[in-house]
Amino acid sequence: MQTINGKLIAQEQNQLNTLKQQTQSIIQRCQHLESQITTISQQQNTQYLQEINAVKNYVNKLDKKVIYLEQTVSQQFKKLVLMNICSAIGLIGLWFWLGNNIQPTHQKSKAQQHSQLIEIKHHSVY
Repeated sequence: MQTINGKLIAQEQNQLNTLKQQTQSIIQRCQHLESQITTISQQQNTQYLQEINAVKNYVNKLDKKVIYLEQTVSQQFKKLVLMNICSAIGLIGLWFWLGNNIQPTHQKSKAQQHSQLIEIKHHSVY
């Protein structure tokens, strides 16, 4: 085909029809490629969204497990503090109980010794 000033010059009608068919074929191939690119892009977006949803579900499950563990640890801590307080009260009660049981016998013996000394002094004075 010849060109004059950048314009195609067709000498026959047949050449013009051939050019029209070639351009239509190229346009159809471009449209087909665009549709393939769009389809691939949509598939990738769909796959990406599915992966994001899967990650969100996994994070939600982990969050629920963490909340459960926090509650369990909190309950165990409360039980431990309560047990320590009860143990301290029990030990203090035991200390007082043992102190009171031992102290009177010790004080009685001191009181008896003191009364015996007084009697001895009182007898020796008379």
